[in-house]
Parts: sequence; C-alpha cells; structure tokens
Amino acid sequence: MSAGALPEGGSAAALPARPLPPHGLRPHADAQAHGLGPGLALGDMQVERLAGVVLADRLEELAALRLAVLGDFPYLYRGSAAYEERYLSDLGSLPGGLILAAFDRNRMVAAVTGAPLDQEIDALSDPFTHAGRDPGAIFYFGEVVVLPSHRGRGVGTALLEIGESHIRDNGRFASAAFGEIVRSTDHPRRPKTYRTPDAAWRRLGYRLEPDIGGTLSWCDSCDREETAKPLRFWVKSFTPSAGA
Repeated sequence: MSAGALPEGGSAAALPARPLPPHGLRPHADAQAHGLGPGLALGDMQVERLAGVVLADRLEELAALRLAVLGDFPYLYRGSAAYEERYLSDLGSLPGGLILAAFDRNRMVAAVTGAPLDQEIDALSDPFTHAGRDPGAIFYFGEVVVLPSHRGRGVGTALLEIGESHIRDNGRFASAAFGEIVRSTDHPRRPKTYRTPDAAWRRLGYRLEPDIGGTLSWCDSCDREETAKPLRFWVKSFTPSAGA
C-alpha cells in the first residue's frame, strides 16, 4: 500500500490548519476586494471573498468558526485564536490565496481556504513534486469548514464550486487538489455516526491519487505533543490533457 492509500477500515477528513511557508508573502493584488463581485447569493445565504479590510473585520469570527469545527472528530485539532488569526491574515496576503465565507443573516456559517500549491509548505507540495506533478499548475484547497447546524444543505459543496470557478478564471491552474487525514475506524473518539465525505468528493469530480501521500503534524486536542498524521490526496483536472 502506498503512503497515500487509505488503510483497510480507515476514514479520512479534510486537513486542519497548517503553517504557511516562510517565503513569498507579498501584498495581495486584490487586497481591497470586498468579495466576488458584489457578493453571491446561495439560497438564503450570502457568499463573500474575504481579503484586505473585509478579512480584517471578519478575522475573529472566521478563527472562531474554524476552531469550532476543527476541534471535533476527525480533525481533533487543538489551536488558539491568536494562531488562527495570524495564519488567516497571512493567507489573505499570500499571492493567489483564497478565503470564501458563507453568511446566514450576517452570521458566518461556513468557509473554504486555499492557495497555489507552489506557495504551500513542503509537506504538501513535495508529494506532488516527487510524483512528477508541477505544483505551480495546481491550486490547493486547505480546509472546508461548515457549522453542524448548516451541514447537509450543500453549503460546503457550493463554496468549493465557487472557489473552483474563481481559480478556473485565473487561467493558471490545470487542476485543483486537497488532502485528507487518515483516521482508523476504531479511533477512541470516532463518533458512531461519522461517515467519510468520499462520495461527495467523487461527485464533484475529484479522484483519489493512491500513489501520492505524505504526513502532516499537529497536536490533537487530547494530546500534549504533535504527532504525524498520514495524508492522502484528491485531484480534479480542469482540462482533459492536464498532467496534474
């Protein structure tokens, strides 16, 4: 079994936050943007791109949303508001960085983040490089977080599709990708009702890349030290001839 394959009886979920690389942080070309155009409607909700002053105004709310979602299984991520706000502020300044949020009556209920893979940390870009893929042609979605009260309504899927549309318009990327952490089905904190989102990823056109895998480390909420988690990756090509 390759490093990126899911062990028998395992489960996976989108990755929690990770540090940005210490290089290439330049002012965002759209730092004053207030969203994707005037904002997009998603049913009774509104979708907005967060950058510049808009991100600064919503930073505390966005950090709280992420901590609330990523603290649960399967992420079990133990973070701090200060770290999250710093991480998100840096991401908003990263050339090509993308943060989208959905609002229900002005309350943030979901968000998606991403950046060009060649501006991500080595733990995420190296597996693709070693597999002969060009990180410069891949956009990497980091996290899709949705409050439990708004799950099952297609909010996360819609945000991801809006993000895909945005990066397609950019014209630089041949594909999009994201990683999943691997958790065993006998994990002591795994809820009996938990189901992997694999079917949803496949419906969106993503395919599992069993020959691409790696690890990422963070501290689980029940631990005192960081531990390495296995990763597997999913990729969606935007053109039939795309090599990534």
